[in-house]
Amino acid sequence: MDRLLRQCTEDMQIIASSGKYFLDAQVRAYDLLELILDICPGGSVSEEVRQAADSMSRVYAENESVLDSSFDASVLMAEASARLRPLEEACNEARFEAAAAASLHEFAKEVFDIWQNSGVFARRRALRELRKRAGFRLESHRIGNYVAKTFDLQNEAASRFAKAQQALYSSSVAYKIKPGLYAEIVARLCF
Repeated sequence: MDRLLRQCTEDMQIIASSGKYFLDAQVRAYDLLELILDICPGGSVSEEVRQAADSMSRVYAENESVLDSSFDASVLMAEASARLRPLEEACNEARFEAAAAASLHEFAKEVFDIWQNSGVFARRRALRELRKRAGFRLESHRIGNYVAKTFDLQNEAASRFAKAQQALYSSSVAYKIKPGLYAEIVARLCF
């Protein structure tokens, strides 16, 4: 915790000298506030943490007006959005792949039904279309295996989509962009 306190103190000094907040500092400040709220009240801390807290309180008192006046949530939101853009694109791509795999699986089930219940020409036409949509070679005497194979492809694509979606959601830090975090941190330094 003392390392995070020191880093946030350095962040405050950089913000005070530049007059501009940056996203990483905001995220660290939010995380520090959460940590402090977990420890207080009455939590015991080391002497290093107490010294780091005192140092942070001093730096905040010296730069309070600059820190309060230079906060701009729209700039931080734009930076957070820009960082998420590649993850959003990957998530959308994975969503389309999952939808295509689900569509292929449904078509494979239809072809299997045609294969069992229709004539030779309908069977060949359906198999030809399935081969064309699948993008890999399908043997005509193993049509039931294609339903299972496309089901596996569908599950793999859904898994990739879920992972991409989870990466997107876990990387979102927009909820951590709040004014007055440093003031709240200093006010809650109870140790």
